Amino acid sequence: MYKSSTVVALAAVISLAAFSVYAEGTDGMQKDMGQKTATQVHQGRGIVNKMDLDAGKININHEAIKSLKWPKMTMDFNVQDISALAGIKPGMKVDFELAKFGNGYRITRIEQAKE
Repeated sequence: MYKSSTVVALAAVISLAAFSVYAEGTDGMQKDMGQKTATQVHQGRGIVNKMDLDAGKININHEAIKSLKWPKMTMDFNVQDISALAGIKPGMKVDFELAKFGNGYRITRIEQAKE
């Protein structure tokens, strides 16, 4: 039979582990627990330079993204869902959306720009 202090300590460890798993699954959510919306989505437009489908990355020479206070520049982005790159090719002008996940931003939507 376990002593009650051992049971309490074990319950605390299990609770902490469960919370850690939950917290890892909430990347991109607002820190304010009362807020149930995803992190702000930012709009971008640019020209695709290259893509690495195996890594789920795309390199874009994008225009300034005012909502992030980013100037015009060339960047590599991770893509949230690799299937979003279907039909996207180097040299193509694209519109895309970014959202913060952890310490970086991922493209959550991308499509050929409609002039």
